[in-house]
Amino acid sequence: MYKQAVRTGLVALGVLVAGAVIAQPGPGYGRGGPGYGPGMMGGYGPGWGASGGATAALNLNDEQRDKLLAIQEENRRKNWDKMGEMRSEQFKLRRMYNADNVDSQAFAEQQKKVDDLRREILVSRLESRKQMEAVLTPEQREQFRQYGPRWMDSPDVE
Repeated sequence: MYKQAVRTGLVALGVLVAGAVIAQPGPGYGRGGPGYGPGMMGGYGPGWGASGGATAALNLNDEQRDKLLAIQEENRRKNWDKMGEMRSEQFKLRRMYNADNVDSQAFAEQQKKVDDLRREILVSRLESRKQMEAVLTPEQREQFRQYGPRWMDSPDVE
């Protein structure tokens, strides 16, 4: 009876941890759904895109719109291979987790690879955001900042 309860508890714990690993937010999906928006290399908020969505509220002129589109495209190109690499490393992580014998140290090292790639992409996003802000007027920048990344909506972020 005790062994069965322990097994059931371990299986339940495994399901919870697996769900947490698999449910890690991936690029391309966020508040605005799949595509170039939150969670994808731009990551600026709902419906972000220099041709519409959140930028409609910014009242951009044609020159600003073209510059923002160019910055977004450059960032996408710059990170495309990194995004694919991160997905591959996440796949390896899931396979390691689902193995019969999980090597905790190897798993932690694999998670670090994923985290490092995610961090590199985040830094690139922030650099692109600075470039985009430089194109905007002070009033537009204030509005632009209202469309920050999704994690900024967390009650823990002040």
